[in-house]
Amino acid sequence: MSELFVKTEHINGRTVLSDCSFTAPLKVAKPFYRDDGYSEIMVMCASPGMLDGDCYDMRFEIGDNTALIISGQAYQKILNTGGGAAEQNVRIQVGENAALCYLPRPVIPFAGSKFHSRMYVALNRSSILFFGDILTCGRGGMGERFAFSEFTSRIAVSVEGRPAFLDNNRLFPDGAALDGIGFFEGYSCQGLLYLYGYDNVSLPQSDGIEAAVSKAREGYAARIFGNSGDAVYEFAQNIFCSFRCSARKRKKI
Repeated sequence: MSELFVKTEHINGRTVLSDCSFTAPLKVAKPFYRDDGYSEIMVMCASPGMLDGDCYDMRFEIGDNTALIISGQAYQKILNTGGGAAEQNVRIQVGENAALCYLPRPVIPFAGSKFHSRMYVALNRSSILFFGDILTCGRGGMGERFAFSEFTSRIAVSVEGRPAFLDNNRLFPDGAALDGIGFFEGYSCQGLLYLYGYDNVSLPQSDGIEAAVSKAREGYAARIFGNSGDAVYEFAQNIFCSFRCSARKRKKI
């Protein structure tokens, strides 16, 4: 098992890492301190991809009155796991009057891969969250469109212990036409966004991107479709950039 832990604290007017530890192949790059008040960390991986038996366990504690962006170094590759599977568990706790943008790079499941992801996010009533999760169909250029064996992803968000949002994605290419209605809708990439602490969420128009937003029990959820992982990722980034100032002003972070 590879482990990663990050804890933030508000010191001298900015967000700093008060605790950070990791084991190979995971690591965290030195934080960037941005002009907009957010600090940014990049989660990196020294491995070419996840293999059979790999398990990543990551925990993030976003301290009170801090503002953090968590990004990724590159696409997350799930290599052929044979008869086994790779697993990832992410647990996030966002403190009072704290803001988090969690937007890693898209996931690429290779042919023959099995991957199980579990994400749990615990928010306070005054927290702000911009959460993104992007999945591609695989290596389409290599003829591996929906050639993975199994992909499951469960994302659960709670606000002060009460369930606020749940997305349970279970994809089995052998048992369903993933290109069709209700899945990828003819596109090669799909993204999920969940936003908490934002008012009147609406999505911009963008060529080659189809997106829709709906009200969750608390917060907003959006589904994005496109034919390029980079395009879906940049679309999500642009939404965050356009929303972050008004949300942080409203919450007075």
